[in-house]
Amino acid sequence: MKKRLTICLAIFSLLPPLSIAHDNEESLEFEQYLAQQDKEFSAYKKNIDEEFAQFVAAWKLAEDDYRAKISQKWQQPLLPGKKQWVDYSADLNQRTTVDFASGAIKIEVRQSLTSQQVTILAEQTITKLTTTSLADALAKDPVVQAVNKQLTEDNKQLVIAKSSPVLLAKKHVGELATILSKSEQNKTTITIPLRPSLLSDNAQRYYPFAQQQAEKWQIPASLILAIIHTESSFNPLARSHVPAFGLMQIVPGSAGKDVTEFLNGKTTLLRPEYLYSAEQNIEAGSVYLHLLMSRYFKGVTDSKNKLYMSIAGYNTGPGNVARALSNTTSLKRATQSANQQTSEQLYFNLIDNLPHQETVNYLKKVLKRTSYYNNLLIKESI
Repeated sequence: MKKRLTICLAIFSLLPPLSIAHDNEESLEFEQYLAQQDKEFSAYKKNIDEEFAQFVAAWKLAEDDYRAKISQKWQQPLLPGKKQWVDYSADLNQRTTVDFASGAIKIEVRQSLTSQQVTILAEQTITKLTTTSLADALAKDPVVQAVNKQLTEDNKQLVIAKSSPVLLAKKHVGELATILSKSEQNKTTITIPLRPSLLSDNAQRYYPFAQQQAEKWQIPASLILAIIHTESSFNPLARSHVPAFGLMQIVPGSAGKDVTEFLNGKTTLLRPEYLYSAEQNIEAGSVYLHLLMSRYFKGVTDSKNKLYMSIAGYNTGPGNVARALSNTTSLKRATQSANQQTSEQLYFNLIDNLPHQETVNYLKKVLKRTSYYNNLLIKESI
């Protein structure tokens, strides 16, 4: 009996204490949990990247197909853009363009019209534009329809809101007496000027959203309005070939990723139906500005330097801003460079070294318009 007890004690002495064994078991479970989390995150990232790629591919294919159809009847196949809304008749023989930047409606018809026919068509077009909601315009958009058709299997259609503002307010359309028309062989062009108040009225229309986000993220409302003005001229259905959508031209695959990760804790696809909501678009653009200032260029001490870099970054991305200042994509080196320069030195450094002239022009325009809206807001508050 004594010998058996000695053997048992010897064996027991070789085993780890119960508390250690328990800790090891918990440690193993935690490692397994982390491994599972990493696996799930990798799967999620792969799925979301595929979703972004799938959407962009579907959008660009739809645009290319529609452009090819238009080319059969028009030498210059125009599509909706950042500052222009373009609509074609079902047979593609009539094209209507609302240019929010130049302030005009242009109607082009592939036939010669009499003066009476010009007046009738102008009246019909004005009625259509001033009674068509943004939702209706998108629901009838051939590119949107094609994207919906392609993504139907995945149940990821562009769901259009049932109610939304009209594309153009009637008060902004000029008098019929101001209509200009030009008839050539097999073509008539009708130009209807929009009232000069269009731009300021639209700025006033979206100011409450800008002010709300400005207070929330500690950025000037004048800067938000200046970026909307520069990006889209307040075109509520703005879009670009990138593709980017809405008033502040949010790119779902770049700025959209940062915004959704910051707001929701995970990256999601901001689709056009989300970004064509003025309130949601201005929130997304304002959050991205906040991230540029508080994350990408956080270490920049001079407020003007940070502003210049953020405006340029909004247009071309923080990496290109870093390259302009440090000849690398390192944000740390760009910050160090910025902190060694006065605001005047940094401004001209960006003007001379930004990789794209578009961004140089963008920086100049946004700064000028920020000053304009800032002065306007100060006058109104007095």
